[in-house]
Amino acid sequence: MNKEKTQVPKFVWIILIFLGGIDLIRGFMHTVALEYAALNIAGLDLTTSTATEQLRLLGTFGISNWITGVMFILIGLKAKQISIHIMGLIPVVYGLSMIAIRMNTAGYAQTTANWGGMAMMVPYLLVCGITFIAGVIVMGRGNKKQSDENLQRESPQ
Repeated sequence: MNKEKTQVPKFVWIILIFLGGIDLIRGFMHTVALEYAALNIAGLDLTTSTATEQLRLLGTFGISNWITGVMFILIGLKAKQISIHIMGLIPVVYGLSMIAIRMNTAGYAQTTANWGGMAMMVPYLLVCGITFIAGVIVMGRGNKKQSDENLQRESPQ
């Protein structure tokens, strides 16, 4: 029996490359345009004694955005087969991390920050989830079609 791998649909890795571009923009905003993003997008209060710590944490997050941006683009271009896994992993990791953050901040006062970047993150995560589900469905249909073709080839006429 010929056991060929079903190819990851083209739209999955193209969307991953696009998300890599978005992450590069996020990396830029979190590092190069750090103060602007902190004041005008996140709505952080930088008049407090913790302003440096807030900026450092926001900037550190930006470093990971640069890394994921480049990695997503490289995966989309050079390792297309794993792009479906990455697309499913992104919302899972964000979801688990948000739960952990809520658990660890429960004993503190509510935030007064605007967190304007969240408006972009919801569609970003929806795109990941929908792309993952659609990719799995398309790949499943491809596996079924391949299996049916293999059965037809192997069955005696």
